[in-house]
Amino acid sequence: MDTALEYYNDLDNISLPNDSIEYDNIFDYESQNNKKVLCILILVICLLGAVGNGVVIWLLGFRIKRNYFIIYILNLAIADLGVLLSSTIHAVYRFFPFDVVLHITVQLSFFLLLLMYSASQFLLTAISIDRSVAVFFPLWYKCHQPTCLSSVVCALIWVLSVLLTAVTCTLILAGQTGIEGYAQFFVNGLLCLPIMTVATVALFIKLHVKARQHQRRKLLTVILLTLVFFLFFAFPLNIIFILNFFYFNYWSIYIFYSAMLLACLNSSVNPAIYTLVGRQRKSRRKEHMKMILQNVFKEEEGCTERNPS
Repeated sequence: MDTALEYYNDLDNISLPNDSIEYDNIFDYESQNNKKVLCILILVICLLGAVGNGVVIWLLGFRIKRNYFIIYILNLAIADLGVLLSSTIHAVYRFFPFDVVLHITVQLSFFLLLLMYSASQFLLTAISIDRSVAVFFPLWYKCHQPTCLSSVVCALIWVLSVLLTAVTCTLILAGQTGIEGYAQFFVNGLLCLPIMTVATVALFIKLHVKARQHQRRKLLTVILLTLVFFLFFAFPLNIIFILNFFYFNYWSIYIFYSAMLLACLNSSVNPAIYTLVGRQRKSRRKEHMKMILQNVFKEEEGCTERNPS
């Protein structure tokens, strides 16, 4: 059985399970063109998303006063940028599959994809827990929220992601083809999916029932849209790798590229969400991205200043 890395790299080598050689030859040309079209779409989305996330990282990291919640968003933007960069390398590799240097680079990009993809899931899980506690237990949250908690949580998430990726890569390079080679995907699914699903439903109910404050509604809308996009666009890629363990046929090539395309779209869409939700609809003056981000996350700054650790 193929490992996750072999599946990631050798999609073009999977043979069509059909007895007709003539049918194989006719279909091969169309399949190669379809894969190239999907790769071109991935490249376009990745380039646009990289610009958007780069702007967010620059503003949140260097131009805007950081509060505890912005630290979550900054780390999420870094993880999304990593997913886009690794996907870009993979898409380019499809056009130059025989370049030895690029082949080695794409191996490293797979490990980068695992790291950043897992980190983004854990970060969104932490964000969903944070927001759920904030809206359902506001008094406790305001009185007991340490200002350094988000930094500690993000550091732990990166350490956990690195460890999981290191274990997965070690098992893959050692030739493990059993379930242990896919353990990271099972951990992501079993740990993150239930928490994010429950939090998404809870925040949706809260947003439409009791979140009357305009700024709170705006922030909840951003987080809710981010979670929904991840569950429907990014998480299917995790499912693809898990199902590959149980055997996938030829059609999984298109499913994989489609899932990868959706994952890239998810990693690219967050800056657009911040812009659309944070923009003042009734304002006639032109708003810069810095003002928009401050408008979305400014509520959290006041809470943090009132609640020292």
